[in-house]
Amino acid sequence: MEGITIPDSIRCELEEIGGIDGIVRLLPDASKIEAIASIMSVLSDPVRLRVLLALRIQPMCVCLLVAMTGYAYSKMSYHLSVLKEGGLICSRQEGNHLIYYATDAGKKVTEWVKLF
Repeated sequence: MEGITIPDSIRCELEEIGGIDGIVRLLPDASKIEAIASIMSVLSDPVRLRVLLALRIQPMCVCLLVAMTGYAYSKMSYHLSVLKEGGLICSRQEGNHLIYYATDAGKKVTEWVKLF
């Protein structure tokens, strides 16, 4: 950290954790950072976030999700596939219907989102 002027208000704390190297050691590893970024990307669309939050409350078929959002079936299908690929939702077959529901990871994400 030579040549860097550090404000006194943070210098002691920074030294206590081992400087920049200490911060780097405390960060999640690269694979965890990638996984978090991937989830954030999935949730970057308001429709997907709304669908995930709704599926946390109640498992639903596509027809209910379309009615809730006003989106066309084809667009809803796309959003559901993104959520599914992101590991936030799953589906099960019931007769002629696919019932979508939040996975454990999806439920954890919705708990975090509720903080806002």
